[in-house]
Amino acid sequence: MRTELAANALLRRCMAERGLAALPLPIPIEEWIESPLGYRFEIVSDAELGPGILGRARPSVGEIAINECLLQHEGRYRFTCAHELAHLTLHHGESGGYSDGELPRDGDASRIEREADRFAAAFLVPGDTLGDAIVRTLADDQLAPQCLEMLRGDDVIAVWLWRRCVLPRLAEVYEVSKPAMAYRCRELRLPNQRRLVRPSLVPLLTCPEAAIRVLPLSEIVVKEGVPRLAKA
Repeated sequence: MRTELAANALLRRCMAERGLAALPLPIPIEEWIESPLGYRFEIVSDAELGPGILGRARPSVGEIAINECLLQHEGRYRFTCAHELAHLTLHHGESGGYSDGELPRDGDASRIEREADRFAAAFLVPGDTLGDAIVRTLADDQLAPQCLEMLRGDDVIAVWLWRRCVLPRLAEVYEVSKPAMAYRCRELRLPNQRRLVRPSLVPLLTCPEAAIRVLPLSEIVVKEGVPRLAKA
């Protein structure tokens, strides 16, 4: 995929220019935009960007501006920075500038905006690091290795594993929002081309807690490292 390759290439460039042997997590997106990538980066007011605009990229002059309101929301702030970086990386020949609102976008976004979302997710959550991060998360919660396969299910156990264990911890490790992490896991494919998480499951992973009260998540217990419904 074009966006995945572009994000990986830019990560390798940053690592090389910083003399790093391994990727630092979380990715220092704001720092790297300015150096080593050399773009102008600024935090501006809502009045300067316009109503509802969270970020702006101007590829023609190598400039990114982020709405100061996002400073209170670290995950959304970092994703918006990476989304605007995507426009400078991928779309410098297509437009004079891009202004963006809520990110990541839903399915009706334009091709360019979908590409920018995918790039942002790949840059902030490098695929080569995600497998180990999930394994560590399960181990930290004393969950059995077989839970890796259970994450690919479409039942209440899969929802419990993602919502209660995996997504919160991964969001913390990579400093992204839980919806952005769910988006990344939906897009990422395993070596056998299976998706890491079923797309049909994503709405249940990103909706408010009140929306899934009907699910018996509170009835799940862990026995010998494996989550099961208590009544099963």
